[in-house]
Amino acid sequence: MSGIRVGICIATLLLALGTSCARQDVVVADFERNGYDGWTRQGEAFGNAPAAGAVGDQQPVAGFAGGGLANSFHGGDDACGELISPFFALERDYVNFLLGGGRGEGVYIALEVDGKQVYKTRPVVDSETLQWYSWDAQPYYGKQAQIRIVDNQRGGWGHILVDQIEQGDKSKSVIVPDYKQSFNITKKYLLIPIEDKGPESQVVLYRGTEKLCETMHIRVAQTKVDYWMPMDVEAYKGMELTMWFQHVKSTDIGYRQICQSDTYEFDYDEPYRPAYHFSPHYGWTNDPNGMVYHNGVYHLFYQHNPYGSMWANMHWGHAVSKDLLHWEHWGDALAPDSLGCVFSGSAVVDEQNTAGFGKGAIIALFTSAGKRQVQSLAYSTDGGRTFAKYDGNPVLTDPDIADFRDPKVFWHKESRKWVMALATSQTITFYGSADLKSWDKLSEFGDGIGAHGGVWECPDLFPLQTPAGETKWVLLVSVNPGGPNGGSATQYFIGDFNGTSFTADALTYPLWIDYGRDNYAGVTWNNAPGGRRVFIGWMSNWDYANQVPTVNFRNAMTLPRDLSLRHNGQHWVVASSPVGECKDLRGQVVAYDTRQICARGDSIGTLLPGNTDCFELEMTVVLTDATKFGFGFVNGKGESIAYAFDKLAGTMVFDRTKAGLFGFSDKFVTQTKAPIAPHDEYHIRLFKDKASVELFVNGGEVTMTNIIFPTDTFSSLVFSSPDADHWMVKGLKVYPLGE
Repeated sequence: MSGIRVGICIATLLLALGTSCARQDVVVADFERNGYDGWTRQGEAFGNAPAAGAVGDQQPVAGFAGGGLANSFHGGDDACGELISPFFALERDYVNFLLGGGRGEGVYIALEVDGKQVYKTRPVVDSETLQWYSWDAQPYYGKQAQIRIVDNQRGGWGHILVDQIEQGDKSKSVIVPDYKQSFNITKKYLLIPIEDKGPESQVVLYRGTEKLCETMHIRVAQTKVDYWMPMDVEAYKGMELTMWFQHVKSTDIGYRQICQSDTYEFDYDEPYRPAYHFSPHYGWTNDPNGMVYHNGVYHLFYQHNPYGSMWANMHWGHAVSKDLLHWEHWGDALAPDSLGCVFSGSAVVDEQNTAGFGKGAIIALFTSAGKRQVQSLAYSTDGGRTFAKYDGNPVLTDPDIADFRDPKVFWHKESRKWVMALATSQTITFYGSADLKSWDKLSEFGDGIGAHGGVWECPDLFPLQTPAGETKWVLLVSVNPGGPNGGSATQYFIGDFNGTSFTADALTYPLWIDYGRDNYAGVTWNNAPGGRRVFIGWMSNWDYANQVPTVNFRNAMTLPRDLSLRHNGQHWVVASSPVGECKDLRGQVVAYDTRQICARGDSIGTLLPGNTDCFELEMTVVLTDATKFGFGFVNGKGESIAYAFDKLAGTMVFDRTKAGLFGFSDKFVTQTKAPIAPHDEYHIRLFKDKASVELFVNGGEVTMTNIIFPTDTFSSLVFSSPDADHWMVKGLKVYPLGE
């Protein structure tokens, strides 16, 4: 019994000793509403007292403790100031604090010991939610210290949030800054797990001290893995590479799962992967770039993120085709460098060796988007397989214009010079050059004409012939936002170009190349054979492009289209029709007899055998005594899309409000409206792919491109007559389409 009593006493004593050793945290500052408690305040950014949360029009602030925090948003992001603490003794192992706001160089919190700055910390992401950060105070134990909170940053995210500075014996932070992970490379790829809705990590790959790439922004998985993305490291087999992260969190799951593999396997044929539209092999895409025809091959470059399915890390992806429909992926042609990411641009064939890189070299002109947007040059002497960047980059700059991008270059034979159309804020500026390296300003177009609801982008200037042989010049200009149905869209102007300036005809602008929601940043191929003017656009909209419900890839291109001038009975329009090569996609036709449509409507229950999801439909609608007509498609789940024409009102409306998935964005469910000139007959040509529908009316006089995400096959065609009038459908043909 005595032994038991001794054991109990020892256990009790040890518990008491352990409890006495667990020291309480020491609060340095909690920034409650009673003032700054002896802190020195400089400038106006922090206000006269701690904030209770958000200030003014600031986004909601979260993650602070108690009722107050130091918030430098007083006066907005351009306000500057400092908070300096009284001296205090360092008497615990760590200094812990809550931190949020912007991550710019000019906003930080610092620890000063003996008058020297020993720690300087910025938020690792731009966020209005505060997180725990920690400093190791053990090397400075017992010394006097001060804390300095600084906001010397102007512009977006030019503010800092700080709360609950305290000393403790344990670190409260899960953030591990400057994290490194090494790999002895034995296989082709490093596979990186991605979480689409997670924050971006700043990542750089090193070989020793050699930086192998510019900083990449990758959404390395934190809580779950949505998909994987490959990093090609085959060239470094047998070497040790180090992957540097600006920070990780010890709670993250992703960085621990990065692994090597000789293969990259994923579900390519996911539900909304197009059957016959171009899409990236994997990753994100937006604007088509650098389109040029050379030695029997169409080259399509495109904005590409190879490290995720959301916008970031802009490279030029590259694919080639002999028929504009079947594409071979050649990998990324251009990657970011010290001048910035690779934004949009164009490519030409330098037949006369004006640039000095060789006769027939392919020359790419593109925007380098770093601290400023400047224009750069790269060249290929092996038919576009590889590109070298010009040592003299950038070739064109303007420090006074922030939005200075998307060069489209062509050879103007009449004036014997290269001409560049460049988007310059809300105008297009034209430049001329003899050698593609030195550029002189020629003129500027755009003030007071066209749509100006957003920034101008992706210009293209080219000639077209009228049926009578007259030459007219067409200027394409994309605008975001400000499209006719919201978000981004591409307008055009018809006029004349004399080698120096473009003059628009007196038409009612804006005119739009496509009235759907999903045709943006489209431009045309240079050097296309037979004088063709072939166009392709990005088949999405900036209103929701990052949210559409695909996984391993995101977004696709429109069908390639031949452009022409067509008179709609009122004025010239730029008509676009699917390229003739599209007919090679057709399977066995299903033809239907002429149908009379009356007030009760009509329908075809099974449009194609086997409920084929991808098809082309062609028909002519004859308005006998009707002024309105409609048609659409329905699936077994009751989902539908519908078109409604009104001859007298001069409108066509597309409705995708019941088309399937839409919850990913509140901007997606829309009706789309286009003007139509009055005719007695309307020729309809429609292309349905897994996640898109493109409509061409009267030879492309009006086009409408929209993406959709149905959850079942649209198997039934429905005709509707909004009034008692009769109309007729003749020449109805449906073709299954595939690769």
